[in-house]
Amino acid sequence: MAKLQISRRAFISRTAILAGGLTAGVRIGHVRAADPPNGVVFRVIFATDSHLMVNNQLRSEDGLVAALSMIGSVKPKPDLILFGGDLTHESPHLDFPAAEQLIDRFLKLWKDNTDLPTFFTFGNHDLVGTQNASVNRGDPRFGKGLYRMRLALDHNFYAFRKGGWRFIVLDNVLSEPDGSYIGEFVEEQLAFMRAELRLDPQTPTLLCGHIPAVSVLPNLSVCGDTKTTGTNIQSPASLLAHNASDLHKVLEETKANVKVILAGHLHHLEQIRIDGISYINGGAICGNWWKGAHKGCAEGFVVLDLSTDGSVAAEYRPYGWKAAV
Repeated sequence: MAKLQISRRAFISRTAILAGGLTAGVRIGHVRAADPPNGVVFRVIFATDSHLMVNNQLRSEDGLVAALSMIGSVKPKPDLILFGGDLTHESPHLDFPAAEQLIDRFLKLWKDNTDLPTFFTFGNHDLVGTQNASVNRGDPRFGKGLYRMRLALDHNFYAFRKGGWRFIVLDNVLSEPDGSYIGEFVEEQLAFMRAELRLDPQTPTLLCGHIPAVSVLPNLSVCGDTKTTGTNIQSPASLLAHNASDLHKVLEETKANVKVILAGHLHHLEQIRIDGISYINGGAICGNWWKGAHKGCAEGFVVLDLSTDGSVAAEYRPYGWKAAV
């Protein structure tokens, strides 16, 4: 499996970090003030990693409904929800009928409990049948196919514009032949992003992909583990996108006005600011996979206030979920 290697010295330079477990709402975004920036025109909920389980195990359905209820109570009312992936939990292990039933249950719960426009990101747990040897790998539902069918997507990556901002949703989950996966920004999506950013590089832009491009959490053994060899920090490519430098090159080439890069996957809150870009890993709706808070990070979501001048204020809001175990 590929490894992500980062020089300690290169990582520390030019970088500011916020990471931690949260039990109450904490503002993590704009450095100027605790209040939203002046001229806020758009409010976005970033929710991720709901891991809806078969037969409502660990009361995951109830938890999803509770999270959406809390999102519905946010004032001022959000303009949209951006979901960071892992809609469901067991899909890689399921056959096609069971996977269909699970994602359909998720989408029904979502539709019945929020009227906010929602834009979804693909997560590794949204793969179907990749760890089930009995399924037909030639079936169009295999892997990422069912997800695209149910969400009516031509591709798992796309861009849209709302509230004076550009949003680019990427799929950086790369399935391996043995059923495992790694985090990778593939060339097709890098080319798509490069072309999109060059259209108007001045527009404030938010990127979202399930697997983080940057994180210190594995190095802290908060989420997975790293190995240190000399001055290099090595993290499994299943935890972090192994070619984040390719993403960074696109940002440098285009000189685009990218302000925020969102991710899920690690089920913990983290913000790292590099060269004016906030890399935010947004906790998890399900916390520790519905078994309570994940090493101190409560079940929750991020409220983002986006201003037309490119300013961003972000707040992580736990929704008070009580785990079944």
